[in-house]
Parts: sequence; structure tokens; C-alpha cells
Amino acid sequence: MNRKTDYDLLEREYRTGNMSLRELARTHGMANHSPVMTYSKRHEWARKRAEYRAAVVDKAVVYTADQEGQRLAQEARVRDNAIEAIDEAITKMRDDMQRTETRLVNGSWVEVPVMTIRPTDLALLIDRLNVLFGRPANITEERKLGIDLSGPVSPDILRGIVEATRGIADTGSSARSPFPRIGGSGTN
Repeated sequence: MNRKTDYDLLEREYRTGNMSLRELARTHGMANHSPVMTYSKRHEWARKRAEYRAAVVDKAVVYTADQEGQRLAQEARVRDNAIEAIDEAITKMRDDMQRTETRLVNGSWVEVPVMTIRPTDLALLIDRLNVLFGRPANITEERKLGIDLSGPVSPDILRGIVEATRGIADTGSSARSPFPRIGGSGTN
């Protein structure tokens, strides 16, 4: 039985798929793959497949770039809106700090500030927006005494530090630190 081979169909499947020519011939019930190989060489199926894949990759890159561009534009809009919200909150808080109302407190009428947006509310808003934009929510501060205790330290020096931190030590003049000097005496 002689049946006609649909080379256009085979070319489309080869160009858009991942099968080898042998697998392609086998899936279409061809016992011999040689005619498909000969036809594919003559009509440059390998080149057409490479061009097709390059076009697909180009489209994917363009699509991905468009999506990334849209995401970045959306992020910029959200940041602009966030900055406006913070600005409005600061303005509202500033206005509230100047606005007062009369209230009865302990039997007498007093003027009290009307605070609908408090500084803590504003700080919380800024912290949440920092998290949204990938920045740290809380900024920590570290304070040090400026004393290197890595070497040998006498117990008297340590006692002096403890007393100074408890407020027991005599601070004397404002030019003298309440902390004892390590390695000598005198004004710090």
C-alpha cells in the first residue's frame, strides 16, 4: 500500500517540536526515515527550526520585558501614592497639633489637642511602606561607651563604670566624664 507522505505536516511538527527526524517518521508510521531526512535537508528544516525557536525566544523576551516594565511602572505608581499618603498624613498630623477642643477634665474646662493621626500612627505607616518596598521596617540604633574592655581591666575601673551608670559617682565639672579613665587618671 502506497500512501502519500504529508511533508508540510511533518515540517510543521519538526519545526515547532522537539522530536528528532527518526522519532517524527516513527510517530507517523514510516518504517524508513531516510526519505524524511533527505527531504528535510533539501528544504532546510534544521535552519527553519532554529529560526522558529529564535523567534519564539524573542517573543518570550519581549513579553517578559513588557511584563517587567508594567510591574516596575505599577511599583512606581504605588510608591508615588505612598509618598502622597505619607505627606497627607504628616500635614494632617501637623494641622491636628495646632487644633484644639475644649473638654471637661477633673471638673474644669481645658483646651486639649485634637490628634486623629498620632506620631506613632505615622511611624507605623512608614514602617509598613518600607516593608512593601523591600527596606527594613525597623531601624535600630546602637550606642556604645567608647571603652575597650578587651584587655586586662582592674576591678576598680569596673566599679567606677557601674557607679557612674547608676548615678552614684560624683560628676564634678562638666568637662569631666563620670566614667573612670582606663590606663590613667585625669579628665576624659
